[in-house]
Amino acid sequence: MGTLTCKTFEKEIGAFFDDDLDNEELTAFLAHIENCDDCREELTIRLLIRMGLQRLEDGRNFHLGNEFDRMIKNARARLMRRQRLQKLAGLLIGAVALAVVAVIVFTLFILVL
Repeated sequence: MGTLTCKTFEKEIGAFFDDDLDNEELTAFLAHIENCDDCREELTIRLLIRMGLQRLEDGRNFHLGNEFDRMIKNARARLMRRQRLQKLAGLLIGAVALAVVAVIVFTLFILVL
């Protein structure tokens, strides 16, 4: 996906909150808010609407800055876990492919003898 436009970023905010962005989209999303104050502000406003009002109605404390930082930190942690799992899956697929090749070679070797 690469870099995000502000328009695309705004369309993806709901998917970000629902954890529906794939690794590439999430990487671009997080990079965009690092560099775009307008979109960072928009995400902050949406966070306030999504979480803050409910917490205030429930009588629980809500500190917008802390919640925003926590949300971004959690998103980065999710992204890192996903990327590690993706690498592990690639290694496992490679290992299985190697095992299959070994079985085929061994079977052919046994048949030839």
